[in-house]
Amino acid sequence: MEDTCVRSLLENLNRLRLHQADLISDVKDQIQRLEKNLLLFKTFLNESTEKREIPKKVIEDIREVVYKAEDAVDVYVSQALEKETEKYFRRASDPPAKLLDVVEEVESTAQRVQENFSRLLSESELLIGDASDRTPTQLQNLERNQGSSMRQDTVVGIEDETNKIIGYLIEETEKLDVISIVGMPGLGKTTLARKVFRHPRIEYEFPIRLWVSVSQVYRVKDIFLGMLRDLSWITEDMYDKTVQEIARTLHARLEKEKFLIILDDMWTTEAWDDLRHAFPIRSNKSNKILITSRSRVVGQAINPNRESHCLRFLTYEESWMLLRYLVFGHRNCPQELEVIERVIVDMCCGLPLLIMLVGGVLAKTASTGEMKVMQSSWKKVAESSKTFDYSDMEKRFQQIVLFSYNALPSNLKPCFLYLRMFPEDFEISSKRLILLWIAEGYIEQKTEISLEEIAKQYLEDLISRNLVMTDKLSTTGEIKICRVHDLIRDFCVTVAYEHYFQEIHGHGGEVHAYSISNLQRMRHIAIDFNNVINFISSQPYGPRVRSILCSLREEIILLPTNVSAIADAFKLTRVLDVRSIRFTRFPFYLTQLVHLRYIALTSDFKVLPEAISKWWSIQTIIVFTSSRVLEIKADIWKMVHLRHLKTNASVILQNAGAGGNGEKIQTLVNISPQSCTDNLFERAINLKKLGIRGQLTMLLDDKGGSTTFDNLGKLQQLEKLKLLNDLHIHPKEAKLPGLPPPHIFPKKLISLTLSYTLLGWEQMSVLGMLENLKVLKLKNDAFTGERWEAADGGFQQLEVLQIEYADLVFWEASSHHFPKLQHLSLRNCEELKALPFGLADILSLQVIDLHRTTKLAAVSAREIQADNKGRRLKLSIFPSYE
Repeated sequence: MEDTCVRSLLENLNRLRLHQADLISDVKDQIQRLEKNLLLFKTFLNESTEKREIPKKVIEDIREVVYKAEDAVDVYVSQALEKETEKYFRRASDPPAKLLDVVEEVESTAQRVQENFSRLLSESELLIGDASDRTPTQLQNLERNQGSSMRQDTVVGIEDETNKIIGYLIEETEKLDVISIVGMPGLGKTTLARKVFRHPRIEYEFPIRLWVSVSQVYRVKDIFLGMLRDLSWITEDMYDKTVQEIARTLHARLEKEKFLIILDDMWTTEAWDDLRHAFPIRSNKSNKILITSRSRVVGQAINPNRESHCLRFLTYEESWMLLRYLVFGHRNCPQELEVIERVIVDMCCGLPLLIMLVGGVLAKTASTGEMKVMQSSWKKVAESSKTFDYSDMEKRFQQIVLFSYNALPSNLKPCFLYLRMFPEDFEISSKRLILLWIAEGYIEQKTEISLEEIAKQYLEDLISRNLVMTDKLSTTGEIKICRVHDLIRDFCVTVAYEHYFQEIHGHGGEVHAYSISNLQRMRHIAIDFNNVINFISSQPYGPRVRSILCSLREEIILLPTNVSAIADAFKLTRVLDVRSIRFTRFPFYLTQLVHLRYIALTSDFKVLPEAISKWWSIQTIIVFTSSRVLEIKADIWKMVHLRHLKTNASVILQNAGAGGNGEKIQTLVNISPQSCTDNLFERAINLKKLGIRGQLTMLLDDKGGSTTFDNLGKLQQLEKLKLLNDLHIHPKEAKLPGLPPPHIFPKKLISLTLSYTLLGWEQMSVLGMLENLKVLKLKNDAFTGERWEAADGGFQQLEVLQIEYADLVFWEASSHHFPKLQHLSLRNCEELKALPFGLADILSLQVIDLHRTTKLAAVSAREIQADNKGRRLKLSIFPSYE
């Protein structure tokens, strides 16, 4: 953790030297002295941890002085860029120290570290031992464990439990039936509920299936709105309605079809009383609600007529099977480890979560294949059980999580603790998390692999250690949403506080006093409190805060009068993710946050002013706006650290001036056609994802024998392309006349999305010839016409085909037209007569997902499934057309 702080500051100093040399010219000597000692810290932390545990006091001294140095450097830069900030820092009761004073303090600490370092080096021959005892490097571990991210989905010993719950759910009862799964934390209540929720029989039986995370802290309105969103039954005015009005709307929608609702993590009967009036009681004899709770009392109180299903502990045999699979997969455990293995199984007491955590630690050593390493690590785990408190199960959980945390490589520890920035049971977007980690400086560039790919590997590593759970996958099998178990998050909250993470709480519209009492010490704050305006009005002051995440479950509107308080209170902010707050116009005061690396806003404005050029370190800009067009007045090519620019609007960019380049830019979404100039394609040489929104016919206009689209071929690294046609601009002229020939498209294109392009189905033959295309998403009348006859020789690499809102009636195709297809999704194709039966011969086909198609299409899909030649083909149909 501390080595990440040191490295992050060194990288920041290097960026200043390269891109803001004039700002630090007056303190050049101090910066050099600082760098020299930071390099000593880095060497000490890296070398010493391989030889023996570093004294805690030394670690704390390094961390505190590095934080002071980071503050002093950032304050100096702020004062150089914004002279007005001097009055801001006078507000602090303990203002950040002057740079020179801090440099001297760093040197003093470095002397003490040097003494420890010399002592450790002199003892190294005795402590290092044989080189074969060392664990492999972190990057080697990452490479070995790629593809293991889904192992935590493996469940052992709950097949009988699953069958019981499914039996309860398909019973007919006189009225709405509520079934409860109860048990202590870590027994697998949510795992069981999720297995049932995704079971093919349940998907078939219930046209409506909703998953709701209730948790200890909840808002009824947020839960109801979330359910309506999942039902695609929500309108903008719904957010302004009362809870009672929203409940009536939800009640009316649920009356229409048979439903199953999972209410996960229900703590009290009061929560049920708050929610129950939205659920129809007698509309359908087969409607079910399944709750999970730690309390048997809660389950019995909600439905006195049905005994709660008490989840049992795993047997010794089941525990042994689960641990062995987590560590060795389908391989046998070496005989040398079997005795220790029995001790470890005993210490987990049949609790699946404990077995998962311990298995995550042991799996890393098993991946080395070196017996000495495995024996040493396994003995440590077994011996650690002697210190566990077996009388207090929750305390034992924390001890095992601590053991797992201590086993993490140092670079993964800050990434793991950062998960406490999200609320309990929060659905964490993997893409969002990865960009946040990068902005925080947690990801180190060591190889030719991009920061984003390294961060993705970090996430996979945490998942393979069972510290993070995969919740949802994309159609391509990548991690889309992840979660953290409540008990693991509790540990993160405790440990992260020592590293100056703070959550802002509130109740009844008031901010808890303890939430802001230590704010001046904090470096990361998470706001999970809907009355943000009250928090801002309380005049908070966080002179050391580097990141602010606001994860509200309901969008709120922030007036311009409140915006200045954010800039005044948190001047050194690097990460500002306030996407759940709507700004009525651009918050100009935020341009004073000159250290910003990541910003995510929701807004009504149409312009990003030239003043955002002050964000000299910006890496990620995300803007959700109600406007169809967003004009960026700043020259983004001079934002030398910019990696990702994302917005839902059509972006108009300024013509590039002299200087600057776009070599770090990887994402541009959504750029207007008029901004797709030669300059853009020549500068964004490493662009991987491009979205273009607007009147797409402009891309195909002939300009002296060439078109704008021809320039896309210059993007040699482009992998994902989205083309969104805005029909409202010139509806009659919006239809694309056709597609350019295949050789014009970028060579590395893997994923293509088209929307409102109104192409004829004969144009699909062009896309079929894209050699590397694996994902094709056709949305909102991307193609129109009654008949699609697939052409021979195309789509040889296509794995995912998604068609939404199409008027397609007849589709003719055989297996050789899509030889590698894995996932087929058809949504709102409400005239389709049938799926081509030839799809049954595609050996790779795994999933067919039909949503609001025709009954005939559903019948043909079932015929394809029945003729799947022994393969496991998952079929999802809504409505089910029983």
